[in-house]
Amino acid sequence: MIKVEERLLDPRMFFYVLLSIVMSGYDAVATMRHIGRGVALEGNPLMESLIQRNAVTFFLIKMAITAACLMLCYSFSHLRTARLGIHLAVSLYSIICVYHMAIVIWG
Repeated sequence: MIKVEERLLDPRMFFYVLLSIVMSGYDAVATMRHIGRGVALEGNPLMESLIQRNAVTFFLIKMAITAACLMLCYSFSHLRTARLGIHLAVSLYSIICVYHMAIVIWG
């Protein structure tokens, strides 16, 4: 049996993955709220069609894709490219969250 501490490859990278997943969830909820208020649009045409059909499906698919990609990067986090991908996700989602907060404050 594999111990938990042996599976946790890099605790800091794992934290970044979890942080990115949380920020992705905030992005999804904030996007739906802003679209509902008429102050923003979804930039991704595929996700836009999902939002129009069913918000729950949009949320679940967005979260599944984000989590799967980040966990794939985490499983290869011994490679520089995978670590870069995780850092990129944290950076981009941070910018997106600031954007959503700006809409809430000044929108």
